[in-house]
Amino acid sequence: MPVASLLAGMFEVPSGRVRVLDPGAGVGSLTAALVGRAAAEKWNVSLDVTAVEVDSGLLDPLESTLEECRRALPSLTARVASADFVEWGCAQIDDVLWNTGREWFDLAILNPPYAKLGIRSRETAALTRLRIKARNLYVAFVTLSLRLLRPGGQLVAIIPRSFCNGPYFRAFRAELLDSAAVRRVHVFEARDQAFRDAGVLQENVIVHLVKEGRQGEVRITSSRGDGQGPVSTRSVSFADVVHPDDPDRFLRLVTNRAERHLADRVYSLPGDLESLGVSVSTGRVVDFRVRPYLRSQPGEGTVPLIYPLHMRDGCVRWPVSASKKANALVVNDATRGLLLSSGNYVLVKRFSSKEQPRRIVASVLAAGDLPYETVAIENHINVYHRDGASLTIDLAWGIATYLNSTIVDRFFRHFNGHTQVNATDLRSLRYPTTDQLTALGEDAVQMSHLQTEIDATVFRHIRELAGS
Repeated sequence: MPVASLLAGMFEVPSGRVRVLDPGAGVGSLTAALVGRAAAEKWNVSLDVTAVEVDSGLLDPLESTLEECRRALPSLTARVASADFVEWGCAQIDDVLWNTGREWFDLAILNPPYAKLGIRSRETAALTRLRIKARNLYVAFVTLSLRLLRPGGQLVAIIPRSFCNGPYFRAFRAELLDSAAVRRVHVFEARDQAFRDAGVLQENVIVHLVKEGRQGEVRITSSRGDGQGPVSTRSVSFADVVHPDDPDRFLRLVTNRAERHLADRVYSLPGDLESLGVSVSTGRVVDFRVRPYLRSQPGEGTVPLIYPLHMRDGCVRWPVSASKKANALVVNDATRGLLLSSGNYVLVKRFSSKEQPRRIVASVLAAGDLPYETVAIENHINVYHRDGASLTIDLAWGIATYLNSTIVDRFFRHFNGHTQVNATDLRSLRYPTTDQLTALGEDAVQMSHLQTEIDATVFRHIRELAGS
């Protein structure tokens, strides 16, 4: 209920007859929180709630909750739609567009499901008819709810923070930002509290949107993950959240002045990968597609196959004899195009977790580490290279040291809310110049790899560039 109350508390107070949509209503917790607020604050409204729920086992407790809501707010009218919300919502949009007497909603409050959608599912077919691209249910729920609102209508939803960045959610971000104004975003400081009883480990945020509203400043608030305790608040310009020159339209959620100061410093760095002459891409080997050619240990006619488990202490440790993963890949016509020439590369794990000490984990694969002419990199690793070829060793160490620093880790967490570190995310970072990274690499090779020394060295180079 503390989280439900946090959602309900975000709405700007409406008046008159207010049509409320609660998609995937469950037992009615969000509607109850909204009615509780309206009753406590004595809103001058007549709420008309439509609660949509597909689980037949939840319909009786949902009806009981709505009956309690009627007693708390006598002006309330409420109905339950026993239906799959995606199919129901698509049908509602069709009905409104065909002027069959259906009305748009004024408020939508939702905690959508997070499951993926099958390509050939009924839901996907219904969404495709409305030109909605959704690979999972929460994108479908939020998109449909937003489209079912009247102009000026408000939507409040708790959703995974993963939508804020990455290519996977580019179309979803465009849908939200093109059709609504962002009024407020609430960030949870811990992701394992809000739904600890359900085992949900997604990092969540609450968004408050106004359909076709005028975009002004955005309130960014934060609290403990259980929705209780003090809430910190700051207002920022929309350009601080979505940079005007960012084609991917990432949402960067900086919750305090110290983080803003850090972000400003990193954004002031002059380099990007194009100016460095460096590229980053995912490893070419998708192991299940080459399963017949995987080998547990190296042998004749094989080359090293590098997985994330081989990345240790900033270097590559190969082979790992006790691993369940392969250590080698057979070279033949089917695999030859997947190989890289031996050289100096920076490897970054694609998957991490918020609880790990570092979101970005980078290692250097140096030319002399493996006595082979070619090497294979598995798909769960991002690879920094120069047009598919080797970097200089000092530049490789400079990039890896920069990526492994506390400064970059804290900056990256501002806009990365999921367990993936995509190549697109790494391309969006700002970097020191080639000369600065090379100098940093020279320092990194000579010093011990204590994190405090790495951070001090990175900060010194950034300070010189930023002019502190």
